[in-house]
Amino acid sequence: MEHARGVLVVLEEGEGLHHWQEQLRVFGTKTSVIRSLDRVAEARQTQVDLLLFPVEPGYVPLMVAKLRNDFGSLGIVAMQSGLTASARVQLLLTGADACLSLDIQAPELMAWCHAVRRRNVYAMVAEVPGMQEQPQDHSGLQEWTLRDKGWTLVAPNGVGLELTHSERQLMDAFVRHTDARFSREDLMRDKGLAASDSRAVDSLISRLRRKASQAGVALPIKSVHGWGYTFTGKLMAQLEPQDSEVMEFYTPRDEPESVQPTPLELLSALETLDVLDPQASEALSFSYQLRVATSTGQYSGVDAQVFWTAPTGLRLSSDVVLSYMPDAIHRQALCEWMLRTLLVDVRRWWQEYSLRASHIGLKLPVDMLMPIHKRLPSLLRQFELQPCCLELDLFSDEELEGTPELIQALQYLKDHEIQVWLTSTNIENNKLNRLRGWPISGVKLEAEVIHRACREPTFRALLETACHLLTEQGFELVIKGVDTLEQRDLALNLELGHYQGRLTSELMSEDGFLLTLASSEPSFGQGNEATRRLSGSVL
Repeated sequence: MEHARGVLVVLEEGEGLHHWQEQLRVFGTKTSVIRSLDRVAEARQTQVDLLLFPVEPGYVPLMVAKLRNDFGSLGIVAMQSGLTASARVQLLLTGADACLSLDIQAPELMAWCHAVRRRNVYAMVAEVPGMQEQPQDHSGLQEWTLRDKGWTLVAPNGVGLELTHSERQLMDAFVRHTDARFSREDLMRDKGLAASDSRAVDSLISRLRRKASQAGVALPIKSVHGWGYTFTGKLMAQLEPQDSEVMEFYTPRDEPESVQPTPLELLSALETLDVLDPQASEALSFSYQLRVATSTGQYSGVDAQVFWTAPTGLRLSSDVVLSYMPDAIHRQALCEWMLRTLLVDVRRWWQEYSLRASHIGLKLPVDMLMPIHKRLPSLLRQFELQPCCLELDLFSDEELEGTPELIQALQYLKDHEIQVWLTSTNIENNKLNRLRGWPISGVKLEAEVIHRACREPTFRALLETACHLLTEQGFELVIKGVDTLEQRDLALNLELGHYQGRLTSELMSEDGFLLTLASSEPSFGQGNEATRRLSGSVL
């Protein structure tokens, strides 16, 4: 079983795990059980024959998809009970190299793992069509070194290049791939990007070459026509003691709250937040989550989420902060900070990367719309941005009433082509009927709606009726919280325009979002006019 090392077996947790550990031990196979995605990369380096990854029953396809996105070259054997032909097809399409039933015998499992490992080894050393293998004498090559956990690339003459997050991931790909070369498609697939082209990789390398040239060094990245790139120098990664960091494209800048704080804890924490103090912005940061069009499966927009980290370490989303912040002046100051900072970032993306993002949703409390709505068009003009770049997602902790003042404010924004959405968990028909005629783009249903619909058939029927009613009224619909395949299937069967959730996109840092934006279809992140202006650019 020498060649089976590094193969991950994803199986349903329960009695099957203990059974397979015993069976494989009898056959002399060393196993290692890992229960966290964070430990997969580390466990691959251990001297064991097989890695066992137990998950809850029914979630094997979802876990296979996540593992394939995060570890493109990993051998994955999926084991699930009650496999039908459609279940095997689903497992193979989500990324498994082989799918087996739990009643398989140990020798056959070992043979499958051996075959997967052997195939991966051959794939790594196989010659790429159209490329002639050139014998290289590495002894005469100058050495480039990745230091500081990959954040600094040191040239042979000692010049250090500080890398951005995306550049760091690019150099990591050269280190990990055989002979320091990879195809554009390999990089996109390994990092889990659902993109039809790879111009993002080309533009990223172009910027890195320019940075090296400005520092007085020639970066030895060569293009292989029609295929990919190779690093022709000798590239080494300097390992630091006890360094177990796993580098991924989509490293979330902020993690969601694991435990909801009590109101008393919230109020105590908010006493330390003075948004009128310029230094307070250091504790505020943005993360991004993409949404997908149900009709095409392509990314169709993004929600920008602001998080605040209190001095005690408590991390809160902006909608929670705004819900509990009692002072109206501070609430308005925080909303204006979020708006202005987002517009500054969008403008910077266009100036520095030629990336024009649009349909970026930002959650705001509905009562904050009145004092700021008339300044939004001038803010967009100030930053030379089109109205389509911004969407306002309004939420309210109380029942929303269509007062004349609110309707006038919504109509003002609509007249200036700024989209406004309502974010809600309430799908009662009598409440939805009140939205008829409102000058808004649509409704975004929060995550608890689809989660409850998957648990309760009666509520699912209510959701289907609500979606039909809103669609008849001419509203677009987005549903959040699509984290599993079951939830996605339900979303696709509803009358929805878009869905989002962790199944398609974790919370991303700015670098992760920008790379996705640069590598997606031109229709994402651009209006028609922007598409014409940017033809021939990196998009």
